[in-house]
This record gives sequence, structure tokens and C-alpha cells, in this order.
Amino acid sequence: MPFSADSTNTFESYQGRHWIDSHCHFDFENFDAHRESHWQLLQNYGCAGLVIPGVKAKQWPKLISLCRDKPWGFALGLHPYFLDQHQEGGLQQLEDSCLEQLSKQTFSEASGLVAVGEFGLDLMLEQSTHNLQAELCRQQLLIAEKMNLPVILHIRKAYDEVAAMVRRTGFSQGGIVHGFSGSYQQGMALVDLGFKLGVGGAMSHPRANKLRTTIARLPLSSLVLETDAPDMRPAFWQGPDNSPLSLLLLAQIVASLHDQPLDEAILLSNNNVLSVMPNIKNIISSG
Repeated sequence: MPFSADSTNTFESYQGRHWIDSHCHFDFENFDAHRESHWQLLQNYGCAGLVIPGVKAKQWPKLISLCRDKPWGFALGLHPYFLDQHQEGGLQQLEDSCLEQLSKQTFSEASGLVAVGEFGLDLMLEQSTHNLQAELCRQQLLIAEKMNLPVILHIRKAYDEVAAMVRRTGFSQGGIVHGFSGSYQQGMALVDLGFKLGVGGAMSHPRANKLRTTIARLPLSSLVLETDAPDMRPAFWQGPDNSPLSLLLLAQIVASLHDQPLDEAILLSNNNVLSVMPNIKNIISSG
């Protein structure tokens, strides 16, 4: 198990509380050997649903298949980490795939599509990739606007640039900024553009005082809880891979920073996810 015996005792108190992990990669091969048993564990501790972003076209069929008959919403997108794997025509494939999934929803067929993503702008990657990243980000914003879908954004060292791009493109569907680590001012600028801010493992590290101070200033109505599992392992998490289960302890951090009961932090996060990704409610109720 990826937590200590002491943590297990703490987890017992969470049973019965329903929560949503707004960002995890439960489709990654890290979970292949034990995905079903791990999902059962998550349900035992109150997990009501997951949001699983896509990162490259080759992975989308597996993602869509895994989410069938589960309360897992998925997004389709072209992540900046995988620029060398995105094929020519990938943007058209993205648009076609979103249209196909939306048509299923129109005819009351099962489809867990909730957003376009994960995509964005990462200025910590090689400078030579920045222009291509920016163009892919812009085009995916336009596709999402055309489809009336929210987005899941990956941003590092580029909050001002992406906010400006959102304004220039006229994107108005909102969404979630994954792994937010910007300033209070940058966060509120994105909130004003219709986004919620994802907070997770980064805030748990001892040196993350500045981030914790920012999260404490941001209104709870702007925050969603996320794990990025199997990545972004919190400071307190044992084992090689992160798990959506860590969200419960991350919720404790947010509740403490805002001097609110744990239930309130979880409830507001759930409501914030539902407000920007309304199809999640249908997926959870039918999953």
C-alpha cells in the first residue's frame, strides 16, 4: 500500500465522504496490473469519480475504452510533453474525435467526454519548442470553443502568456488550470476568465511556503483538488507512484489553510469541478 499504517488509521475517518479527483492519469500503464482493485479501494474510501485527461492521440482509444461504464470523465488533448509524438493532422484528429464523442451524447449514447485537454504552454521545456507549443495551445483553445467544451490546461512559467492567449482567441468555456503554482494575481486573472485552479501534491512539500500562502489567499470557490496520479507524488506519500487516494490528505491541507472543516473543502472542490465540467454529474450518476 502507498501509505503507512498510521495514515491508514487516518483514512478510516474518510469513509463515506464522496469526492472527485479532478486530474489523474488512471489510464497510464502504472495502473495496468491493478487498476480494478485500486478502483475498488478508491470507492471504499469515498471516491465518486475521476477526471482523466488525454495527452496524445495514440493513447485516446485506450482512455475512452477504460472510461466506458465507469464514473470516469475523460478529456482529449495534445500535451506539450509529447510534441515529438504528435502526428501531422493531430489537431484534425482531435476535432473529429471530440465531434464523435459529442454526437454520442446527443443521441443519448454513453460518452464520458468532459473537456479538451490536457494541453498548454510549458516554458520550462526547451526554448526551441515554445513557438510550436503556443500554436498547438492556441489551436486547441479554438477547437474547444467551437465544441463548447471546457479545457484542462498545463501551464508552467507561462500564466500571463496563456491568459493573454485566452483573451485573444475569445475562448469563453472556462475549465481547470492543472497544477497551479502561480501568484495570487495570476490565479485571480485566470479565475476571472472562467477557470478553476487545480491544487495538489506540490503544496505538500516543506519548501512550498509561497504556494501555500497563495492558496490560502485564493477563495475556496476557485480551487479544485487533484492528484495527477501516478505523478506529482506528495511529500507524505510512500511508494513509487502517487494515487488518487492522496486527495483526501491534500484536502486536509487546503481545509487547514482556509480554516474550514474538511467536509467543506471537499464539497466545494466537488461543486467547483461540476460547475466547469457539468457532464461529470451525468457520468457519476450513471457510472
